[in-house]
Amino acid sequence: MTDHQTAQQGVDARLVLENPAYKAAMESLRAQVVQQWKDCPVRDKEGQLLLLQLAKLTDKFEGILNGLVESGKFADHKINIDKERDESGARKGLRRVFG
Repeated sequence: MTDHQTAQQGVDARLVLENPAYKAAMESLRAQVVQQWKDCPVRDKEGQLLLLQLAKLTDKFEGILNGLVESGKFADHKINIDKERDESGARKGLRRVFG
């Protein structure tokens, strides 16, 4: 994946994380998992384990999106540095030509 693609993917992931519908859905999911865990009988070890896995999966999913945002920021920073280098290299060349 190119730096430009990574940067765009980061922007897309940020838009998802900031989307009010996404935020509401994630809050609802977390609240439902916690409520189901509280309602789960103590003897239902398998049910408790599945709910714990769901809670961890929810966090993992959001962590992946946050990682994409950070990777996008890094790629964007790298693109900007490369542009600055290209511009300063062109300026040096013009100074050599025009004195």
